[in-house]
Amino acid sequence: MTNDVSFALDPDGFLRHWLVAGVVRTPYTGPRGTDDAMRQAAADPQVGPPPAGVRLGAVGPGGLPWRYRWPGWNVFVEESGFYHKLEVLNLHAETLLHAQAGGSRRVRVWAVGVLDLWLNGTHVVRHAVPKYMYPESTVVTLDLRPGGNTLAARLQTLGVRDTRVLFGLQFVDGTDGLSVALPGADMRALKQASTWMESIRVTGDGRLAAAAPPPCPVRISSAAASRDWSADAAAVPALPQAEMRVTAHVGEQTLVRELERPGAIVLPEPAGGTLDEHRRACLERIARNGGEGHLATQALLARRLLGFAPTATEAAELTAALRFVDDRNDCADFTLALLLRAVALRKLSPQETAAVADTAQRFRYWDDEAGTDAMCFGSENHSLLFHGCQMLAGSLWPDARFEALGRTGAEQARRGAARCRAWADTLLREGGFCEFLSSGYMPITIAALLNVADFADDAALAADAAQLVDRILRELALHSFDGVAVGPQGRAYRNQVLKPWTSSAQALLYYANPAAVPAYSGWIVFPASSPGYRMPEDLATIMAAPATRQYRHGLVNLHVTKTRGYLLSAVALDWRVHPASSTWDHDLRAGNPGYQQHVWHATLGSRCHVFVNHPGAHDDLTMARPGYWYGNGILPCVRPEADRLAEVFEIPETHPVRFTHAHWPADLFSRQLRSAHWLFGEYGQGRVALWCSAALEPHDEVLTGREYRASGRCSAWLCVCGETNQESFEAFIARCRALAPRQEGREVQLADAAPCAS
Repeated sequence: MTNDVSFALDPDGFLRHWLVAGVVRTPYTGPRGTDDAMRQAAADPQVGPPPAGVRLGAVGPGGLPWRYRWPGWNVFVEESGFYHKLEVLNLHAETLLHAQAGGSRRVRVWAVGVLDLWLNGTHVVRHAVPKYMYPESTVVTLDLRPGGNTLAARLQTLGVRDTRVLFGLQFVDGTDGLSVALPGADMRALKQASTWMESIRVTGDGRLAAAAPPPCPVRISSAAASRDWSADAAAVPALPQAEMRVTAHVGEQTLVRELERPGAIVLPEPAGGTLDEHRRACLERIARNGGEGHLATQALLARRLLGFAPTATEAAELTAALRFVDDRNDCADFTLALLLRAVALRKLSPQETAAVADTAQRFRYWDDEAGTDAMCFGSENHSLLFHGCQMLAGSLWPDARFEALGRTGAEQARRGAARCRAWADTLLREGGFCEFLSSGYMPITIAALLNVADFADDAALAADAAQLVDRILRELALHSFDGVAVGPQGRAYRNQVLKPWTSSAQALLYYANPAAVPAYSGWIVFPASSPGYRMPEDLATIMAAPATRQYRHGLVNLHVTKTRGYLLSAVALDWRVHPASSTWDHDLRAGNPGYQQHVWHATLGSRCHVFVNHPGAHDDLTMARPGYWYGNGILPCVRPEADRLAEVFEIPETHPVRFTHAHWPADLFSRQLRSAHWLFGEYGQGRVALWCSAALEPHDEVLTGREYRASGRCSAWLCVCGETNQESFEAFIARCRALAPRQEGREVQLADAAPCAS
């Protein structure tokens, strides 16, 4: 039985409260191989004993302190992150499980990586999942003694690009008589602070409200301001910024909760001026503010294009960029493509050009060349970047000897051009992009294509590359509403679906069309610097015009309905007819594991967006792909039809997330209505309705006031859109209810149709 000095296990049986030490990071020195082979090689084959002397604040493995990891709403112990270099990662954890009575308990052990688990000092299991991203589980039996039982865990994995570092313990036969304490901790203080942090909400009048005054010192902060939470107040005014952090201080420990108030965001107004003045202003913005870290060369190239005087930091930025490429960090191809473009455009000094030549001639341009590193070669944008860099570097220095395989520059140029040709032929043959409409990756693919269009010796290849850029831009414009590019995406990230007006794709459309919502990205330096390519002149018209269209990208059909009041766009997905793949590059079929695919989007305005997904993780700010708001852990069946779409989710027992959820911007609607299974909203000239077969429950984590969850592994959703000039709000509600949606297995049955049949 839990009390104020212990934690309960969660309703699904997860033990969530641990002390952790790590992540301890050391360079990977193992053999070269595939990512999964290197993940296996990174793990210590010896089990050994768990760490001794574990107490809150004590020094743990690797010299890092034992700390309380407040889990928030995550059922896993998770320290996921991004690693540009290959590193071996070790995370240690320990907790004290109290059992009122002894006996055997079955536990599902989840992990990504290699997990060792000890009970009271005895090794129980090594659960090895040395693969990318997806947690897997195994069931073990724990023989608990009455009273305290020490559980210790060690998780090992390889840090390579986006890396999921997590484990979890789930008691499958119930949690009666079980509670959790932490070694050496003031449990009363930690329990009070944890419970209080979970109770924080953002009220409709712009305050932060909790269940009671804070039990410990609390600080509220943002990028622009900070202040203390009054010790005697249960509610305080929120900071004016949209993003806030609440930090509770319990002795030497800190508990942190991130909060976002998207309704506080004010979109910038277009600057105006002639098209030439507008585009110069965009470039000047990048020259002064754009590009950070290894992409600071975007700002450097913008300054050179504008004829600005060199800045005091330019030499250091160029040196850092070259070092980033020399170290073969992941995304080194992004930086090298920029540097080679600057050389080809004659925007670097002779000394700078020589430095780039030295780096380019030592670079590794494909995975068949010597080297072990974290660079990603396989994705759509990366592969063309590598091929284009190989082609361009070879043509710039045709007589030089390139180190990785001893080829001359001329040989590299021929090989790179052939690979670019094969990349384009594959895309043209398959009818579209894997990363279709990706507001983060399409601008990078455009950059890669423009290096080919501008510098390829093969005129036909250059023309094909330019036409593909036209296609990308026109499709982004088609999927734009109220000045913002929105819609389904082959690869998406959190902010690109929650705040699409901030994306790099939006920046490209704003550069092309001054009437769009302003956004800025350093990737505009590619079209801005092109000696021959010009953006299509009809982009503004396409963005504003109503449209009904169906078209293909590879193996999927995309549907678009755009009216005066709304845009509804989706990927049509059928049920799979083959076993699910265990990798992320599987076919897009309902029931398969998803990756970063955002499958549908409804919008009534630049800030008013509605969609549903099955989270790939429990934590809103996870580094997982798929994430909490982007992608789908398991892909749904999706059937779009004009002003509506239906979808059905079947989530297997092997997936740890057992709910789906909707993004519903309740703070924006001028009128709305909620019932157990329906949501109705009106904004601008449009209306939207959502129905779910499961009861809808509001939930607040990071994003406040915009989430509705539907519990259960099998659920169906229906979205219906309408316009204010067609009927009253009450008539719209009545029309939607008259559809009488119901779920029948893998189908959504309506009174007048069945748009999501298997």
